[in-house]
Amino acid sequence: QLSEYLQTPEGDRFVMAARKRKKSNSNNYVISSSMKDLARHSDNCIGKLRSNFIGTEFILYDGGYNPKKLPKDAQGSVNYRDKDNRGVRKELAVMLNTQNVVGAPSPRKVRGILPQLVEGKPMEYKPMTEADTVLMRDKEGRLEKDFLLMLSKQPNYNNSTGKYSLNFNGRVRMASVKNVQMVYAGQDEVLFQFGKTGKNDFILDFQHPFTPMQAFAFGLTSLAYKLANEGG
Repeated sequence: QLSEYLQTPEGDRFVMAARKRKKSNSNNYVISSSMKDLARHSDNCIGKLRSNFIGTEFILYDGGYNPKKLPKDAQGSVNYRDKDNRGVRKELAVMLNTQNVVGAPSPRKVRGILPQLVEGKPMEYKPMTEADTVLMRDKEGRLEKDFLLMLSKQPNYNNSTGKYSLNFNGRVRMASVKNVQMVYAGQDEVLFQFGKTGKNDFILDFQHPFTPMQAFAFGLTSLAYKLANEGG
């Protein structure tokens, strides 16, 4: 189980937790507002993070229904709501990792796609078909102005140490392939950073336009991304 805490002057405050689904060959997580109840059909389930088999593509959903699994009388209805007011799931983010060639010294590259903001909040995007998913629109160059695109900030190579490094301003204490910073393409302002501070501890810093769950999901993808030539 993985948990997100907010650092405050009064101490750490629980925000949300995630658990990898059992019997899943890929990195699929349930995200819950409860520290103890992480069942995927629970009222506390606020999101689901799904990946492809090799962990290079991740999609974040809210707790809504897969459009393929709607009741027969509601098939194709984007406005469907059940008795508990649960509707069709929203796509909240897509994260793409570029897989390194085994033995390559360069760090991995990450792309992030978030729904465009409407009055300061992420727009509700509920694709009803595979062709309309964020992932498929990205592959076919059809994102247009509906989404925000981010890239991982590329680290500098240190000739004296023979390693790549990023400036985390003292927030990160340990080198790791999981350490990452996200920026808008062509800009330097860090909007998100995730880095290792201990054996099983990581910091997660983010600002607008990230929501807490989007940021948490980006952190989960860094933890989940593992290849034979990467450790830490």
